[in-house]
Amino acid sequence: MKLSFITNTPPTEQSGGGSGVNNATIQQLRNYFDVCVCNPINPGYDHISKIKSAFLRKIGLKRNYHFFSEHRLKTIAKEFNSISNQKESNAFFYHGFTPWIKAMPDKPYFCFNDACFATYVDIYNNKEGFNQTDLERIYQQEASWLSKAAAVFFRSQWALEETKEHYQLCGDNFYNVGVGGFIEIPGKYDYNGNYNFLFISREFIPKGGLVVSAAIKKVRKKHPTANLWIVGEKPPQEIIHQEGIKYKGFFDKSITNEKQQLNDIFRNAFALVHPTLKDTNTLVINELAYFGCPAIASNRFAIPEYLLDGKTGYLLDDPKDVDELADLMCKLIEDEEKYRLMRLATRENAIQNNTWDKVGERIATVIKDSLSQ
Repeated sequence: MKLSFITNTPPTEQSGGGSGVNNATIQQLRNYFDVCVCNPINPGYDHISKIKSAFLRKIGLKRNYHFFSEHRLKTIAKEFNSISNQKESNAFFYHGFTPWIKAMPDKPYFCFNDACFATYVDIYNNKEGFNQTDLERIYQQEASWLSKAAAVFFRSQWALEETKEHYQLCGDNFYNVGVGGFIEIPGKYDYNGNYNFLFISREFIPKGGLVVSAAIKKVRKKHPTANLWIVGEKPPQEIIHQEGIKYKGFFDKSITNEKQQLNDIFRNAFALVHPTLKDTNTLVINELAYFGCPAIASNRFAIPEYLLDGKTGYLLDDPKDVDELADLMCKLIEDEEKYRLMRLATRENAIQNNTWDKVGERIATVIKDSLSQ
């Protein structure tokens, strides 16, 4: 079977996040199908819509969502049509949803994403700042496009249910296939007995950096050897200079040396701490889990599907509660036997359920069944 892979991201990029998912999906599909990766389609901003949106905001009115203006969506569709007319494929596979809602092929199509546009707006944007009619324009087109797909793949059941509710769809063509991590699974893992808690994020404050830095201060009063390693966005200077905190830097997994440094950090981490208020599914939970590293993270979004409360870590009822986080961090330190069993369960759960090979197998099974009907 031949698949044309449609993306807005260069297929060789694999630093993590969207680019990593794009690359991993391509590699997995190639295990099962003859895949033609089309040139990335990602036209620039619709400058007129962007200027109008900025003007509306300046005068105190609700702005339009210019990134997915009708003009830009039509431009994407036009570029897609110029490609699709030349492809002799059995079906199309789209990386993501929203950019493609006007790119309707004449063959079966599949798509894969972490959440729908409505969920993104709720989590990552100030929804109240946008014109509701303009948002509905995008919602309605995305709902229609998803309903006509041969299959829609999600990285979590949470996102799948969110999409059904937002768009009032039955979701008969929706499938939760999970997601893997973007790091090599070690053949073995050796915990060295340290208490190095790890916070890793591209966004320090929205992902809970201030809460974590306050919590480690409380933890160190009981356990002075506990430390906090920070990876990703650089925190404020006062936090970097806080006792027990070490800023490790920002690492690009596409650079061999930096990837190895990150592996070493993961291998020596005691537990991931991730009291996020802004997320969908957290890839780093899976990545740390390959090393047997448990996590303490928010009981929100898709996180409970990857973090089994009390078995592979702990879920936070209130991610903003410093005391709750500090208590759970201490609990991991103080119950050595449970922590040892938790490391075993964490690694086992991740390898059995949350790898890209598992995701690829689930996607391929659905595609084969769909195209054989």
